[in-house]
Amino acid sequence: MLFLHFQIGDEGFALAADQVVEVLPLVALEKERAAPQAVAGSFAYRGRFISVVDLCALELGRPARRRLSTRIIIVRLPEDEDRVLGLVAENATEMLRCEPTDFAPFAMSQRGSVQRVELESLLPADLRAFVRGPLVDGQ
Repeated sequence: MLFLHFQIGDEGFALAADQVVEVLPLVALEKERAAPQAVAGSFAYRGRFISVVDLCALELGRPARRRLSTRIIIVRLPEDEDRVLGLVAENATEMLRCEPTDFAPFAMSQRGSVQRVELESLLPADLRAFVRGPLVDGQ
């Protein structure tokens, strides 16, 4: 199975590739009024604005470091796969091929240990409700 490998601070995580729509470079984001602190803003994606959650702000209380390897991961919402949102993650540049059973609870990669994560556990339900991304046309 294929996973996207990324980091939140110094910790490595893996997200199943079938949950990922696209990985984009970090772009300028528009601030969303009255958004929770973890929402970094929004940007135009395929003609519609989508919300973007900064995983470092959510987990560590600080924004992700602005580096070439910091990316926006476009994911489908677990409760409504016709909707998308963005996740800012550090070092989101590599794929990892392993079996789900390899995570017990960690798997090994070239960068060290990696923990598998699901969107439901990564993003609290109230945050997922706030960042209801737009419908995806024909994707």
